[in-house]
Amino acid sequence: MSEFTIKGLVRFSYPAQSGFRLSTSGQEQVHKVLYDPARLERRFALFEMLCLRSLAMQRDTDFKVGILVGETLPNVARKRLTDMLDGFKNAQLVTLPPMEHYQAVATAFQELPDVPDAKHTVTFRLDDDDAMHAETVGRLRHLTHTLLPLRNRKEPFAIAFNRGFYFDLTNPAKMITECYEKTPLGVGMALVAPVSSRQNVFRRNHRAAAQHFNCYTEIAKPMFIRTVHQDNDSSAETTGHNGRMPQAKVERTLRNNFGVDIDMLKGLME
Repeated sequence: MSEFTIKGLVRFSYPAQSGFRLSTSGQEQVHKVLYDPARLERRFALFEMLCLRSLAMQRDTDFKVGILVGETLPNVARKRLTDMLDGFKNAQLVTLPPMEHYQAVATAFQELPDVPDAKHTVTFRLDDDDAMHAETVGRLRHLTHTLLPLRNRKEPFAIAFNRGFYFDLTNPAKMITECYEKTPLGVGMALVAPVSSRQNVFRRNHRAAAQHFNCYTEIAKPMFIRTVHQDNDSSAETTGHNGRMPQAKVERTLRNNFGVDIDMLKGLME
């Protein structure tokens, strides 16, 4: 029996009352923007090609992931999302009314099942337009097993992956760039915390995680695809430097660990 539970959360056009630049414009405007049919179509394309594909590719399948949506999500979009999740036993649709951001994500995590008698929870985050490496869950498990005995088990700590790819839909000439971040990125990032603390990975802004928690980061291999596009709510700028991976290796890494190729990504730009 595992001593910890691994569970993730993806927010799919959830109309939070705080936590985003858009949320300051009021709920009427939030709903208008998030549920615009053209925007939802773009979001579904990214979600299916990148986010959901990467979750389904995880080589360690002992995890749960919640897909958080608002109770006001249009029925046609809800059915489409439900159909996408059909047969993927790791995923669970979580529907909530508009709430303050941290209250919403905390409630969503609580709806996901825990391993019986687990002492810690490993909560990870993934945006609906990004992808994480197929070994992410397995790496989180290994690192948690390794790091827990080395530290005070009562204190949360963060795990992040600071090397990956930026996929820029706005720049066909420079579509894929390998990047090394100097501050933690949110894609696949996790917080390991005692069950009793009820803290999760959204407790602090991911870029500032190392200011609030002991934080372990890795750059051994590209562990994420971060998208840059017209609908980004937050800045998609890098904080570090670019890598120099040969194009052939980039394409091989994308195929083997994210399940996509260059032509598939180009299709998202059309």
